[in-house]
Amino acid sequence: MKPTKAYILMIDTDTSREYAKDAAESCDRVGLSWEYFRGYTEKDDPWKNLPIQSKGKLRVSGKGGAATAGHVHIWQKIASGNECAVVLEHDAILLHKPNIDIPDDMMVVLGYKVRDPQNYHHTQAGAPQKIEPRQRHGGAHAYALTPQGAQTLIRDIEQSGLSTMIDNHYFLRQGNKSKNQKLKLGITDPICALGWLRKSTIWNKSAVDNYKPLLQSFQQNYKSKEDLGLKGP
Repeated sequence: MKPTKAYILMIDTDTSREYAKDAAESCDRVGLSWEYFRGYTEKDDPWKNLPIQSKGKLRVSGKGGAATAGHVHIWQKIASGNECAVVLEHDAILLHKPNIDIPDDMMVVLGYKVRDPQNYHHTQAGAPQKIEPRQRHGGAHAYALTPQGAQTLIRDIEQSGLSTMIDNHYFLRQGNKSKNQKLKLGITDPICALGWLRKSTIWNKSAVDNYKPLLQSFQQNYKSKEDLGLKGP
C-alpha cells in the first residue's frame, strides 16, 4: 500500500504550532493530504482514552511518555481507518510524496535529522525509488505504516507492554525486548523527508543521532556532514 495521508503530531504550544504549520505546508507542496493530531504533555493523562487492552503495561511516563502516547494513538487511527499513512512529528517536513509501496511487516522511515534543510538537494536526489533495510534509525520524526503494520505494533504493546520511549524501542532498538521486534525497519532511498532540528519542545535541546551507514543518495546530495551527529557503525 502507498501512503494516502499524513498525521502531523503536535502539542498545544506556540512553538509546536509554528513547526506543525511548516510540516503541513510541506505536505501541501508534495500533494499529500494531512491531518493534525493534537498530542500530549506530561500534565495530561495520555493513556486514558487509548482503546487498547493491558494499558497497565504502558509504563512510559513524563515527557517521554506523553510524546510516545501521541504516536500510539496515531497507530490506532491508522489501524482503525484501514489506511496507509505517514506519521510526522511537528518538526518534520516532506520533500517528496512517498509514492512507494510500504510493506506490512516494516516501519519505513523517511529521512534523517538535519539542522538546515537547505543543505540537502532533494530535487537533484529525486523521489524514493526503493526501500533499504536498516538495523536502527535515529528518531521517530517521519515514518510510514500500513494498517496491518500499525495493528502489529498495537498487539505488541498489548502483549509485551512498553517501558521506554518509542524512539528508543522501535527505532534505536535499545534494550533486550527490542531484539525481538515484530516489524522490520527500513528507509526510503532516496529519502523523502527530513527532521528539521530547531528548539526542542520536549528536551533541553534537540538530539542529533543519525546512524551510519547513510544512504549513498543522501551523501551525494548533502552539502555538509558537520550537523548530522553521526554515530556508528
